[in-house]
Amino acid sequence: MNSRQRVRIILEHKIPDRVPMDLGSSNCTTISTIAYNRLRNKLNINSGLAKMYDFNMQLAYPEKEVLDLLHVDIIDGGQNFLKSPNNWREWKLNDGSKCLIPKYLNVDIDKNETVLLKDKDGSILGIKPKSSLYVDQSYWVWKNLPNIPDSISEKDLQKHNWAVPIPPYHLDIFDEKQFQLFVQNIKKLYEETEYSISLTLWCGIIEVGYFLRGFDNFLCDVYLEPKRVFRLLEILTESYMKLIERTIDGVGNYVDILGFGDDFSGEDRMFFPPEVIKKMFIPYYKKMWNYIHEKSSCKVFFHSCGALRYAIPLLIDAGMDILNPVQTSAAGMDPEILKKEFGKYLIFWGGGVDTRKVLPCKTPEEVRNDVKKRIEIFSKNGGFVFNPIHNILADVPPENIVACYEAAYNYGLY
Repeated sequence: MNSRQRVRIILEHKIPDRVPMDLGSSNCTTISTIAYNRLRNKLNINSGLAKMYDFNMQLAYPEKEVLDLLHVDIIDGGQNFLKSPNNWREWKLNDGSKCLIPKYLNVDIDKNETVLLKDKDGSILGIKPKSSLYVDQSYWVWKNLPNIPDSISEKDLQKHNWAVPIPPYHLDIFDEKQFQLFVQNIKKLYEETEYSISLTLWCGIIEVGYFLRGFDNFLCDVYLEPKRVFRLLEILTESYMKLIERTIDGVGNYVDILGFGDDFSGEDRMFFPPEVIKKMFIPYYKKMWNYIHEKSSCKVFFHSCGALRYAIPLLIDAGMDILNPVQTSAAGMDPEILKKEFGKYLIFWGGGVDTRKVLPCKTPEEVRNDVKKRIEIFSKNGGFVFNPIHNILADVPPENIVACYEAAYNYGLY
């Protein structure tokens, strides 16, 4: 059984030969470039510099040699773009190690060694102080307005650091020439490898509200200005539908997973009660996800951190096939209860090892034990793709990463 077959079987809630493995299928299931450089050294891989494709979160593309060594089954379709060395430039990371970043990024460094992430117009959208490992949002286009404006422009919607594209959506797929390149590269990845292919569309409707208005303003908008929020959601969803339609028209036959994401929960509760989520947001997810299910065999991957237990039935009803990251440390997210209540309806993608209290700071043996315990819960009767709870961060020792994936491969055999 090859990787693509293994993933497709698990996506149909059937049992393959072993639990499918993920590292790098999306920018919420991958690895910090600092940690990745140390992992490469541990694995004696020195074929050029790592590619840091996500500048906001400083994330790397795991290369084929690493994917194969760790028995990974899924690949980010964006890996088959920017193939020329001319598409990349060298960059130095916080620990002094080096990597490559896409040349299309507009990045500068000021006199205080603060990294500035800008848009094409030169507006500073995000900053990374010298001591920081990540880019923080620094510009909110509507933050100082009394409410969401009457006139909403496409330019405003792109005026935040999270709108800076990652491959393959650095391409304008509505331009016919770039669309053909998009299709050809995904098709080539499909034909020349046996990986299951994932694409991250993201298409956030709640988070974009935070990014445009600021977190506190948008929470107030939902309750005080619902008509303006609905108008924003309509405009966003209309734009996302065009992206979804174009993506499926081009590569729907080659891609298994389309990724979406919206964070609307903290560690102990959701930011909105279920009735608000159901009324205001679920109809827009349903519109997007129903289209995907009607027009393709792709599965809907939804990333949402935190304590979203009481939203899970609503998301299932809207068409969510895959839940990520399964943050089992959050309130109401007990893995045994989640598996019992929702295992029939969901693929659990992540939750395979604690990325806060175990993976960074425990011994390799303790990591293996945590992995084994979680696989025994989540993999029962299928329906589980192994991945740590969230991205592997910069402070994770390479020995623990190797132990994590070795344990998952060994314990994941059916």
